[in-house]
Amino acid sequence: MASLDNLPKTFKAISISGPNQPWEVKELPLQQPGSNQVLVRVHACGICASDRWVKEGTWPGLQYPRIPGHEIVGRVAALGEGIVAMQKDDEARGLVQTGNARFQLGGLVGVGWNGGYCGSCVSCRDGEYWTCLKGDVTGFTFDGGVAEYVAVPYNALVSIPESALDNADYAELAPLNCGGVSVYDAIRTSKWKPGDLCVVQGIGGLGHLAVQYAAKMGLTVYAVSSGSSKRDLALSLGAKEYIDSSASDAVAQIQALGGAKLILCTAPYAKVITGILPALAKNGTVTMVSAAMDGEVQVGNVWLNMHRACVRGWCCGASADSEQALRFSTNVGIKSVVAKFALEEYAKAYEAVMDNKARLRNVIVFP
Repeated sequence: MASLDNLPKTFKAISISGPNQPWEVKELPLQQPGSNQVLVRVHACGICASDRWVKEGTWPGLQYPRIPGHEIVGRVAALGEGIVAMQKDDEARGLVQTGNARFQLGGLVGVGWNGGYCGSCVSCRDGEYWTCLKGDVTGFTFDGGVAEYVAVPYNALVSIPESALDNADYAELAPLNCGGVSVYDAIRTSKWKPGDLCVVQGIGGLGHLAVQYAAKMGLTVYAVSSGSSKRDLALSLGAKEYIDSSASDAVAQIQALGGAKLILCTAPYAKVITGILPALAKNGTVTMVSAAMDGEVQVGNVWLNMHRACVRGWCCGASADSEQALRFSTNVGIKSVVAKFALEEYAKAYEAVMDNKARLRNVIVFP
């Protein structure tokens, strides 16, 4: 059994008792992690727009009370019995050096949207763990990280290099476990060549990360957003040009350059996404990283065929994908732009995200 002797008996967390009930600060008993779980001391947890599904109760099968949060960075506080046994067996077999197990007390870790996978369903057997048919979702199917401590399945845990803290703090790393890996993977899995034109539509919580990843990967980035207020930010993050779509014809400007090989849609508005599609070059890819909740995106059938265009959706990867995204971020210096809040300020920070008033990611931090 994991030892909790040096840990507090209780911990504080944000909890909600039912659909559309108020967020409450609760003091809860700290319990042993399950056999295949890792107990994490949380240092930061970001707020995602999808957290509204916990508030509203619209996530299928959601049970209450529930602690939200799936953009977590912290340190290993305790290991379940099964994890200890597994790591000892790995050492005995010579798979890892003694004392060099993956999960060690105090190790820097993260947790994202994907809350683990079964390993046996069709998706898992194909190596597509992010679409596991029985997979958990952090902060939805089990309690999340807006808490001083969280227990998570070991295969949901993301190993983060300590060097990540050379360029960023805990809060700046936390959103990379959700928004970061989403845009990183959306770019990585698309067909493009270095120097190709990439359009990032929307410069918000996802878009400001997409600009950084695309630029660092070698794409020529054009940022498109309404208004001029985000011009300096986009250019400072690596965009070559910024187009104010409220003042000029973004599609015409991009098509004058030959069209975009890749368009990343990060603002969740159907009309805006539909409007940027004609900026795509032939054989290009449009990836909707953010789901439009206000209507249906309209795609012209003839345009789709004659351009040999690919229009697809994308969501967070599994822990291995997040580890790759975090390593890349560490190597090239990518981090989130955040505003920090105390646990007691969660309701205010949450409402700012839902009202699209966050700049750019709101993160709960713990002392």
